[in-house]
Amino acid sequence: MAEVRRPDADATFMNATEPAKTGLDAFVSAWRSLTTGLAITAGRASHKPTTLRYPFEKLSMSPRWRGALRLRGVLGRDDVALLSASPPHHNETIAGLLAVDRLPPCVGTCPANVDARGQNYLIADGRVAEAYELVRERNIMPGVLGRICHHPCEGACTRARYDQPIAIRPLHRFAQESYAEVRAERVKPLPVTQEARVAIIGSGPSGLSAALDLMSLGYAVSMFEKDDKPGGALYSGVPAYRLPREVLHSEIDDLVTMGLDLRCGVEVGRDVTLPDLRRDHAAVLIAAGLQISRILPIPGADADGVRGALEFLRKANWEGEAGVRGKRVLVIGGGNVAVDVARCALRVGATEVRMASLESMEEIPAHPWEIEEALDEGVIATCSVGPEEVAVEDGHVVGLRVRECLSVFDETGRFAPKMGEATHVLETDVVVFAIGQASVLEAVVAGTDVELNERGNLKADGTLFTTSGAGVFACGEVVTGPGSAIGSIATGHEAAHSIHRFLQGVDLAADRTLRPVPVFEKYERASLQGVEEERLRAPMTMEDPIERVKDFRPVESGLLHSGSQHEAARCLRCSSEVCVGCTFCARTCPDYCITVERVDTPGARCVTRYDLDLSKCCFCGLCAEQCPTNALTHTGQYELSFYHRELTLFDKGEMLRDPLPTRATGRDGIEAPACDVPSGEVERP
Repeated sequence: MAEVRRPDADATFMNATEPAKTGLDAFVSAWRSLTTGLAITAGRASHKPTTLRYPFEKLSMSPRWRGALRLRGVLGRDDVALLSASPPHHNETIAGLLAVDRLPPCVGTCPANVDARGQNYLIADGRVAEAYELVRERNIMPGVLGRICHHPCEGACTRARYDQPIAIRPLHRFAQESYAEVRAERVKPLPVTQEARVAIIGSGPSGLSAALDLMSLGYAVSMFEKDDKPGGALYSGVPAYRLPREVLHSEIDDLVTMGLDLRCGVEVGRDVTLPDLRRDHAAVLIAAGLQISRILPIPGADADGVRGALEFLRKANWEGEAGVRGKRVLVIGGGNVAVDVARCALRVGATEVRMASLESMEEIPAHPWEIEEALDEGVIATCSVGPEEVAVEDGHVVGLRVRECLSVFDETGRFAPKMGEATHVLETDVVVFAIGQASVLEAVVAGTDVELNERGNLKADGTLFTTSGAGVFACGEVVTGPGSAIGSIATGHEAAHSIHRFLQGVDLAADRTLRPVPVFEKYERASLQGVEEERLRAPMTMEDPIERVKDFRPVESGLLHSGSQHEAARCLRCSSEVCVGCTFCARTCPDYCITVERVDTPGARCVTRYDLDLSKCCFCGLCAEQCPTNALTHTGQYELSFYHRELTLFDKGEMLRDPLPTRATGRDGIEAPACDVPSGEVERP
């Protein structure tokens, strides 16, 4: 049994009725207590004091210090800045915004730095024609790219962190369709103010981009196109179900109205020579693109029925007939061109279309939405196989022997296919190679100092876009290799800048700001569970796959007018420092301190209410961290002086107060910006 501990047996127990010590015992006890206290004091004196000793130690605020919130700007009082600059200074503008963290991710991610934020702002405000013209400064054909662009801007859209990205590409298309109604009155010739003339070889996106920049700088520009109609690969290669030809040619016609001297059916190297162009022009730009397909040198590659992708697409696009009606077609390749070939083959009468790629289904380089649409239409994907030999009987293709591909890339990510032992034959009547393209420039540069490399490609500087010939420049895919239309447009802007410097006698590289290539943070796409329907992206309607595969009708129907304005209003106007009433601060606040309302009536869009209840605020800072526009900021104002509790409710006027004073008093006579709101028109953001 455990021992029972009695109070009188406990050494720490003292009876309150016990008489106090006297005499020597009291003296010793007092000195023992004094000694113990002095020892504690001495021990603590040997350590650094926990209090601040002025002026030896300065007060440093915690990086988490907040202070009372304020707004830098608000929709209805402040405009969202448009990123518009003359071509020679555009890169400086973008670099300057990037340096101060004011560059929207959609703009920074676009190769041509198209102002998608400005487009959305103007469309939501009902200024659609202005939106189109703003986009056209950097994306010379908004209607074209609004149908075919791979839209890297949408992949960087901040809105995807909250629900779904803005439909930037479809809004390009909407702007063009609306602009078509007023283009006759808005498209005017650009004045020619420079004596120098510039010649451009090729009428693809890169050449047209350079032409518009040079014309805006006052130069006369002549463009030479060997085909009967302009557009380059956009005309000959991009299928009409993605890009209606009337859209392409109407936007090029606008450039002609602005002053472009366009000469179709003129082949440089046959009808006119490069020396002729150099004699009559102060500078020449080669933007001829890639004109022939590469074909693998495997056995049977010369048989009847083996085709190149570009040749096939030209026939399908121009004639609506490619000689495959009632036949089986096998497309070799997994890129976007291969997908275009496969989908065109179905539309010109092929009974079966199959794509064979080295990559697995997860690795196919074509855009995911392109692959999905192709599969919906009936294209069969055969992945992880490589072509070994074209099977031939009586000079005609009967199949393709393929070998299994175990892996496409090595441990370092280099392209290094590793093939297995197993092979089999895919039966087919036509084999189309879609594995790459090459340029044909021998006749163009013949007899000049413009050099080609051993593979027949142009020797060009990929930064300044110069060639070995004085006054001869290059841009587009003859410099970069196969790429996107918007990427080619970006090179056209840079080439035009070099030509302008050359013609003005300025060093091409000195004090030149190169196009920044920023890297933005990436986030997982947000879960849509519980998200209100009105917050979601406007859907793009598609034609029925069973019906659309019968001809070259556009597969996308576009956005409705009302849906487009609502979609544009979803844009968060990132990094603009103007509050647009997105309500994400209020949704984030753990204490429910913030109330935000806005009206979205085109032409009268504004934030109608912004209230912050400081009596509830815990100064956690989550709201400011969430703010996509950087309009909501903590001031560091740490002295709060209120005589009445009601003054702790900061309204919109107080939120726009001067940030310089150290004291926030609440409702100190600041007037809120006027915003006339018709009754009943406040909408959910």
